[in-house]
Amino acid sequence: MNRPWLHVMELVFVLISVLTLRADEKTNARLDASTFADLLRKAQSGDHCAQNRVGVAFSKGDAVRLDPAEAVRWFMKAAAGGELNAQYHLGVMLYRGTGVARNLTEALTWFEKAAAKGLPEAQFNAGYLYEGGLGVPQNLGRALALFQESASHGLAAAQDNLGEMYEKGLGVAKDSVAAVGWFRKSAEQGDPTGEFDLGAMFWNGAGVAEDVVKAVYWFRLAAQQGHAGAQRMLGVAYRDGIGLSQDYQVAAMWLLKSAEQGNAKAQVNLAELYRAGLGVRLDLMEAERWYRLSERASTDQGAQLGDLVDKMSIDQIDGAESTATPRYPKHDSAQAVSTFSGADFLE
Repeated sequence: MNRPWLHVMELVFVLISVLTLRADEKTNARLDASTFADLLRKAQSGDHCAQNRVGVAFSKGDAVRLDPAEAVRWFMKAAAGGELNAQYHLGVMLYRGTGVARNLTEALTWFEKAAAKGLPEAQFNAGYLYEGGLGVPQNLGRALALFQESASHGLAAAQDNLGEMYEKGLGVAKDSVAAVGWFRKSAEQGDPTGEFDLGAMFWNGAGVAEDVVKAVYWFRLAAQQGHAGAQRMLGVAYRDGIGLSQDYQVAAMWLLKSAEQGNAKAQVNLAELYRAGLGVRLDLMEAERWYRLSERASTDQGAQLGDLVDKMSIDQIDGAESTATPRYPKHDSAQAVSTFSGADFLE
């Protein structure tokens, strides 16, 4: 049976947002006016933990107006006093350019400070910047060490990125077996990127015995969480009857979900179904529309599109062109095939 080789590295590096509170800050995640007033008094008297919480409140609009610049002001006070969560939050604000001018070098400085105190999310984000050479010359060895520290604390995103570095041989000798081990740790925590990457290893038989049934199992878990790459691979599995019973209608459903997120390969696969009338009505206009959408992300489909256009009337071509407008937002690094594969910067 012919199966497409899956480049495991439709993996993407993830950044943790300041708007997502760390677990140790969630005890009083929601504030009321009275609680905030007490917190503000403590912050004004120099309590660094309270200053951080006030910054979080302004960053989320929690019991106060949403004010990123004010959030940064409080994070700076707390971070200067050594509060590690504030150092992490300040790094995220600087990375994003929220409430302050974007400055990747300064963001890394604050992530490094929090990372040195053992904060896994800060270790991860610092590793992300070193891996990509963002705000600092690329240093894969340093990135690897930071991901290892973060992964040892159980951070699923770091476990996935560590697996990606072993699979690609980035800063370390290529070791697919070790990669599978880290992908599994991430996947077993329910991380969709880890689930997808582990599925890809089973699909390709890389670092583990080829097992398409297990691959499809992990793809399904990731697809159900909205992972575009996994949705596409689940659609391919249904289309070709790999690891499960062939079902063109279900294949079309999953390919559509992925295509609507901007996955160019899924857009091509979906166009092929419309072109052949498999699982969907035979519709050359719809096929051409999806081919045209895929061209916006990839130039590889020109031949298929040209062949299809030759079979269409002028009215059909005009109709397809007029409706070939993106139905999805511009996708970010977490959805794009990129050198920075694996989990993305934690925000």
